Amino acid sequence: MSNSPSDPIAQTLEPEALSRRTLLSGAAFATAAVGLTPLRARAQQKVAQSAAQYQASPKNGQQCSTCSHFQAPSSCQVVDGSISPNGWCALYTKKS
Repeated sequence: MSNSPSDPIAQTLEPEALSRRTLLSGAAFATAAVGLTPLRARAQQKVAQSAAQYQASPKNGQQCSTCSHFQAPSSCQVVDGSISPNGWCALYTKKS
């Protein structure tokens, strides 16, 4: 087998400019970037009121108007639909 630069087989067998470390780190980065895409999409979707166990009345002193997800006058960052300030759901998180 010839090692001349014009020999296509020799060129194929010669190590490329990319090291295995560079190739693997690039593949890992690409995989991570693709893997995070669905998380972003899920973060933008709201949960149905039934899935969040939403009710239009307070529960144990907790109500939407004191929740960090509530957006006055009648919406929520995580629960879909019209939300009462006096309502409650299982995703309640007290404002800090």
